[in-house]
Amino acid sequence: MKEIAEAGDVNAQYLMGKLWRDGPLLTPDSVKARYWFMLAAEQGHAPAQYALGKLLLSNDMEVRDPEQGIRWLELSAEQGNPHAHYRLGKEYLKGEVIEKDTHLGMNYIYTAALDGHAYARYLLGKLLLQGQIMRKDREEGLQWLEKAAEQGHAYAQFFVERRSNQTPPNVVLGVSRVLHHMSRIFRDNALPQTNQGGLQIDRKRRKQLQRKRIALGHKANDHEDQRYSGPSLSM
Repeated sequence: MKEIAEAGDVNAQYLMGKLWRDGPLLTPDSVKARYWFMLAAEQGHAPAQYALGKLLLSNDMEVRDPEQGIRWLELSAEQGNPHAHYRLGKEYLKGEVIEKDTHLGMNYIYTAALDGHAYARYLLGKLLLQGQIMRKDREEGLQWLEKAAEQGHAYAQFFVERRSNQTPPNVVLGVSRVLHHMSRIFRDNALPQTNQGGLQIDRKRRKQLQRKRIALGHKANDHEDQRYSGPSLSM
């Protein structure tokens, strides 16, 4: 794979970046991941541009560069990557690494939601129900949550299943946040698992990988969707 990537194949370069970013076959190395993602991103590979943007926005000081991270996300978004739209929307709404712009942030979230991004639809539904940073619209909010639930979004499903019991929406959303934090606690403290190939990672090694991934800013629901491959590029 490395030989193919070194020969300039953009898909192999992207895969090499993921191998160095995620492990466990390779010990996670953010600098090497950045190198391979960069090669693919410079060739216009939208998923690599998104992955590179996320990596540069992570808390790993070896590679952290928020300004460039936003730039690569924008380039990926320009190619129609809904995951880049969603991440940019969150960054503009938070205003931590870029000047806060609620209007622009919501435009990105809407774009991702219209393009079928389940997490964007869930977030949009919450914001419409709560009315904290945009107009309050219960009916539209419920519609977006239902769409997210239909796509299998667990917390949207939790909300939709319980909305008929007359529980106030803010209570249900609060419970879903608690469940989300609990699931992360259980996941981070889970016992080692054995993969299909029989490779087993001991607990100490698993903890090291988990800390590395957290340092990179990764979450289980925040990786690029493999179904999105961006513009077709020949092998």
